Amino acid sequence: MFLQNRQWLQKISWKSPKVIGGALAVFIVLGSGGYYLINSSSAAYLMINGERIGIVTNQGTGQNLIQNVLKEKGASLGVVAKTHDKIEFAKALVGKDQVQPISEGEIQKKLSVYIDAAELTIGDKPIFILPSQEEAQKLLKSYQDLYAKSSGTNQVTKVSFEENVETKAIETEPDKVLTLDKALEKLKQGDTQKLEYTVQANDSWWLIARKNNMKTVEVLASNPGTTLDTKIKPGQKINLEKVTPYLTVVCEGTRVDQETLPFDVVAKTDSSLGSGQSKVTQAGSDGQKEVKYTYVQKNDKVVSKNVVEEKVLKAAVNQVVAKGPNQTPVVVAYSRGSGQVSGLGWPLSSHINSYYGYRSGGFHTGIDIAGDTGDPYVAAASGRVVSAGWAGSYGNCIVIDHGNGIMTRYAHSSKLLVSAGQSVSKGQTIGLVGATGNATGPHLHFEVIINGDTANPLNYLP
Repeated sequence: MFLQNRQWLQKISWKSPKVIGGALAVFIVLGSGGYYLINSSSAAYLMINGERIGIVTNQGTGQNLIQNVLKEKGASLGVVAKTHDKIEFAKALVGKDQVQPISEGEIQKKLSVYIDAAELTIGDKPIFILPSQEEAQKLLKSYQDLYAKSSGTNQVTKVSFEENVETKAIETEPDKVLTLDKALEKLKQGDTQKLEYTVQANDSWWLIARKNNMKTVEVLASNPGTTLDTKIKPGQKINLEKVTPYLTVVCEGTRVDQETLPFDVVAKTDSSLGSGQSKVTQAGSDGQKEVKYTYVQKNDKVVSKNVVEEKVLKAAVNQVVAKGPNQTPVVVAYSRGSGQVSGLGWPLSSHINSYYGYRSGGFHTGIDIAGDTGDPYVAAASGRVVSAGWAGSYGNCIVIDHGNGIMTRYAHSSKLLVSAGQSVSKGQTIGLVGATGNATGPHLHFEVIINGDTANPLNYLP
């Protein structure tokens, strides 16, 4: 073969103009090609789903840019985002001075990203999306811990959710995912529903609240500038902002509390005192008892309670009051009888702010039950309304005669819903809590009156 090639080369006429021209052309091409390689860059085109979106200095640089974008997209959630997009690189021979690399911002506009997340559903309704199943479980545990708080006096034995709660793995955009802290804050705030309500005939602010399972103060707050005295008309549109919890934590356990044993007031006739005069001959003092009970609690409300054991730590000392003969009754009794009381119910479910008896400022003839302005209260027993209206320091006040010498009084109301002469049944709503008359804040002052004299209501309430 070598001999044949040598013979062929010897036959070429190297002085021929054609040969000389061809050789020069070859040298020119090779020379220019070498110059181009020296002065050009081995850049690459970045391709996303087959579309050329820009140029990078090399494939490695392009891969780093993509990775940086994915990290940035998931940074706020503590994860690295992912993409299903097809990423490719194609060689691009361009002059070094013509390379203008694409920026991360430009890549972000073209690259579709997602993260593996966990969707939280409550009662089959999607609520939140968390960065992971682990974060979703942490959220649920953190929310339970807001209400299930064991201590030396509170032993929580069971914690669950009232609603059906599930989590499932999904792929989603990072912007739709909440951090654990933000999701917990939303859970605590509850689900706010804004509704428009059309006022019906005979509606009032308290009735609208009751129809919609709201407090009167919440209805008024939904309509800025309104008060209980603001008139509403049938057909009028008002706003309702109902806040309901996303989740209900049900706690069961055993608790030990210390409760006050209010002292009783014992009246004794003292002939040395004038009619209507009285004086305390023995000061009363409250006692204290330890109560152990099992309970069921939903969020922050105890819905059932069963006393297991009671132990008196300190006995209450009766207050003895000497009264002159023929003392003027507190009120004129509309009925008289044995004075035996049975079947009274609490007019308002709440705690007591002030007990019956001598307190700072004088003798307190009833108990003060805590409440918010506009909260409805009910008749403690069936009877006939003997008075309903303004009663001086009592403010707006209702007195009900239950027969057999028993009456009850309900004072400081913001609104009265019954009138004198009307018959009422036990548990019927008769008024709204307020702070009218001599009251420092909204509450219900409740009295039990037996044959004209007040008695400690706690002796007759269940």
